[in-house]
Order: sequence, then C-alpha cells, then structure tokens
Amino acid sequence: MDEQSALELEHFLPYKLMQVAERVGAELAVFYRKEFGITRPEWRLMAVLGDGRSLIARELADITCMDKVKVSRALQGLEDKKLIKRKPNPRDQRAARILLTPEGKALHQRMVPRVLEWEAGLAEGLTGGDTKPLLASLNQLLTRLENM
Repeated sequence: MDEQSALELEHFLPYKLMQVAERVGAELAVFYRKEFGITRPEWRLMAVLGDGRSLIARELADITCMDKVKVSRALQGLEDKKLIKRKPNPRDQRAARILLTPEGKALHQRMVPRVLEWEAGLAEGLTGGDTKPLLASLNQLLTRLENM
C-alpha cells in the first residue's frame, strides 16, 4: 500500500469529527440528566423551541438532525414533564404546533447559562479559548456537505 492510500483513522477528518461529537454528546447527556432531569434529545428540542417558535415535529426533526422516532419519544418525555404543549395546526390537523410551556421556558432560561458555562469550560482546550475559528470551519464543512 503506498503512502497516499494508507488510512490513519487518527488523521481522518470524518472519524475525528465523529469522535468529538460522540464524546461531547455523551458528556452533555450526563450533564443534562444530572442537572435538569432531561435527556439529550429533549434538550435539543428545548434549545430549538427556546427562541419562542412553535414548530411541528417534522420541522424539529430536520433542524435537530434527529429521526422522527427519536423526536417523537423526546416530545413525549417533554410533554410528560409538562415542558411543552401541542397546539392544533389549522393548516394540517395531523401536525400539531409544539411550543414550550411556562415551565419549559423557565427551565430553558435556567439551563442556558449553565450550558454556556459548560461550553466555555470545553473551549478552554482550544488555543486562546476562542471557538469562532472552529465554528467558522464547521460551518464551512456543513455548507460543503449541503452542496455535495
């Protein structure tokens, strides 16, 4: 095998991105559960709904890159905890609009500073603790993937 066709996983960008995403996700899952009693998928939905939008499940699945089953389970968990409510959608009776309840908004407001604090702690591992260059590079990769 010549040098150019050798694959070293530790230097293979897709593998490294997956490793980082999995580790961050696992650590955050523990954080969300211990601190706030919710799952990682539930947090992802709350984070999207936290800006006050009311969305349908399909839109939430698209935005969060989660499959419909995972979104459905997370929505049920949030509903059981009285953190979201479903409003009938006048345009499509099969697809309810979902939004945070007052309790959900209050939890979201409590969570955001703690999540940003957690992110800052993680960012200390970057040169100068600056996430902007990394986020810019990741956004470039996402744009590239959308155009492939």
